[in-house]
Amino acid sequence: MNFLGKTILVTGSASGIGRSCAELLLEHGASVVGLDVNQSSLTNEHYRHYTIDIRYEPKVTDALDEIEALYGKIDGLANCAGVYASSKPFYELDIDEWNKVISTNLTGLFILTKHAAKKMIKNNMGTIVNVSCIRSRIFRPDMADYAASKGGVVALTSAMALDLQQFNIRVNSVAPGFTYTGMTAKSFDNPEVRDFSEKIIPAGKIALSVDIAKVILFLLSEMANYINGETIFVDGGFKISK
Repeated sequence: MNFLGKTILVTGSASGIGRSCAELLLEHGASVVGLDVNQSSLTNEHYRHYTIDIRYEPKVTDALDEIEALYGKIDGLANCAGVYASSKPFYELDIDEWNKVISTNLTGLFILTKHAAKKMIKNNMGTIVNVSCIRSRIFRPDMADYAASKGGVVALTSAMALDLQQFNIRVNSVAPGFTYTGMTAKSFDNPEVRDFSEKIIPAGKIALSVDIAKVILFLLSEMANYINGETIFVDGGFKISK
């Protein structure tokens, strides 16, 4: 995959899947612009970082205007920013807990993508990849807020793809399974949790963030130019084993 001359935005770029995406894109020649509520330790002459909360539309539009002025165009977007479930049954969630998950995982993605897509439309080209989750399809207790947000990402992905097809812009999503990141480390560093998880995954191991990032890069690349509106499960076969 060759991203020379391409400018790619990556949300959630300070850690986890977003960080791995940024690193891989840089390795493959892209200019990468990261957006995250946290600062990034990633240093590369072709990497620029914005410390920003994607839920706040005026700050998003200001950042994207500046990015467009600096780079001339936006070729791709990887939406990796997200927060985890409040870990309560839905009937115990208060509205602030619900809104925190939905506003970041779904509404923030909508806001950022809406304005990035407008930049892409000017050039009649672009690729967008959203990060959903297996919890959009396979559920467990105490994850109603997270499941709703990630299920919304899957539906929004297909809707976006239809709206943008006339502008030669593709939109797909990736649904990771059990993945070791900073957000999940507390669970997977527990030997009992890790052993149980690996036993129920047909591949026999938990994914690393780079395993997910590789599929995101594929969907961003021209190699995937006939894939649109799809969600690809990257879960070591977990979904098909249920």
